[in-house]
Amino acid sequence: MGAVTGCGAATPLRGPERDAVILSENPMFLRQRLRDRLKKAREAAELTQQQVADVFGWSPSKVIRIENGKIGVSVTDTMALVSHYGIDTDEQRELIELARAARQPSWYAPYKEVMTPALEAYIAYEESAKIVRNYERNVVPGLLQTEEYARALLQSLQEESDDSAAGTSAGQRHLELRVDLRMKRQKALESEDSEFFFILDEAVLRREVGGEAVMRQQYETLLRLNTLPNVTIWYVPFTAGPYLLFRSPYQIFEFGNNDDDLVAYLESPSGEALLNERASLGDRKEPADYLDAFWAVEKRLAKPITREVLFGPED
Repeated sequence: MGAVTGCGAATPLRGPERDAVILSENPMFLRQRLRDRLKKAREAAELTQQQVADVFGWSPSKVIRIENGKIGVSVTDTMALVSHYGIDTDEQRELIELARAARQPSWYAPYKEVMTPALEAYIAYEESAKIVRNYERNVVPGLLQTEEYARALLQSLQEESDDSAAGTSAGQRHLELRVDLRMKRQKALESEDSEFFFILDEAVLRREVGGEAVMRQQYETLLRLNTLPNVTIWYVPFTAGPYLLFRSPYQIFEFGNNDDDLVAYLESPSGEALLNERASLGDRKEPADYLDAFWAVEKRLAKPITREVLFGPED
């Protein structure tokens, strides 16, 4: 993931506050946090990966693969590592609890059949971030879609894809799994600890998906969600013309722990979601560049979503 800032080691959480954070976060995100903290602990102890491997009789590749996320780390191995790294008792206990929580199955395990690794990573960030910023130029963001809009959109995408199951009973099952997964993702909006900011190009509002009735329902849903205390939805009118980074959708995830990087999530022209080390599609931009662009559009061009914008002036 693309690192932007590092504000130093975060103060370890204590008691109920720590337990609430661990229990509320996605296991995939917790696994990443665990391996990052284990790596930092090893480096603080001034130990090489080879030295750690020699102590435990492991191959050096095991330590490397733990730290780069290629394999998980068991609770037993975590206990051995934190003890060897000489960190204080409270932090040892915290990392061991983190290892236990990270081994739990995710809520979306039943949807593995229709998930890509990139989507799994996306969901982990989406429900673990404290602030989510989403710019969309083509369709309503998944977190804001009605079930009818999502089904019409996903069916259209399925039909134009190379999915050999499209049009079969298996294809219909895949479609319903994708729709159900998208609806369950929307529980993230219920979190009182997270904030969501959406900027939609006007094209999102004018492109009809599923027919007029579906769009009217979708408009009402946007207005309702925009009243939630932790959700803000803007749009950029066509009259704004071209603007900063307007050609591709992107999302930015910010986390409450100073040890966690700012993450930008992009999509390729083909629609396949990508997570890159520098959050780049070849333009060498970093997550901070996308955050700056979002702020600039928000301050200079974005307008509030209103009933008149969506439905036109009242007669």
